[in-house]
Amino acid sequence: MPSPHSRGAGSALARERFGEAYEHLVRIFDPEGIAFHPFVRGWALADLADAAVRGDGDLDAVRGYLAEWEQVAAATRAPHLQVQVAYAAAILATDAVAERHFRTAIASAQAEWPFYVARAQLAYGAWLRRHRRLTQSRAPLREAAETFDALGLLRYAERARRELRASGETVRRRVPGGWAQLSPQELQIAQLAAEGLSNREIGEQLYLSHRTVESHLYRLFPKLGVTSRAQLRDALNPAPGS
Repeated sequence: MPSPHSRGAGSALARERFGEAYEHLVRIFDPEGIAFHPFVRGWALADLADAAVRGDGDLDAVRGYLAEWEQVAAATRAPHLQVQVAYAAAILATDAVAERHFRTAIASAQAEWPFYVARAQLAYGAWLRRHRRLTQSRAPLREAAETFDALGLLRYAERARRELRASGETVRRRVPGGWAQLSPQELQIAQLAAEGLSNREIGEQLYLSHRTVESHLYRLFPKLGVTSRAQLRDALNPAPGS
């Protein structure tokens, strides 16, 4: 079971407070400290590596922990340890070998660990972008954003989209669960507008004035994350229950 320190670190990581996350996590790995936990460390290695790299942690110490857990993972072949080790190795790798490690991390998590697949794709895409390989960076970043959205991890999804924008790709912010925010009448109006009907035609079908239809559209666009009628068809596909 995760310790209070690892839970606090997870929240700090999601909010990109990496220094704070590192301070939480490193206590779990310190055998002299009261928060030391020999088993939780195996679930916290990836988080520790992330926090150390981005929060100015002690990278030499973290590499030492990684070497220890690489041996444990090799001996036990436990899937969750292999995922943790592969991700941490990629994050901590030198540029000369980083790409190989990122691909290994993505492949090792592919079967059962979508969060770690997306996390590795995000880190890999960011690494590619920093090395001016902008076109290559976009596919892993795009896939990461889609997975994070599907998992409801909105902060991670926004981080992936931020990297995508930095790579030069135009990104429209998605609003997860936008359908759930629409009233039944707004839903009808959105569907009819997506089919190409004018405000007046929609009003005639629903016994509303065209100004009322226009007002509803103005309010529902932000709920679906769109800025024009032309984007409604994609935003409403697939419709709920379809």
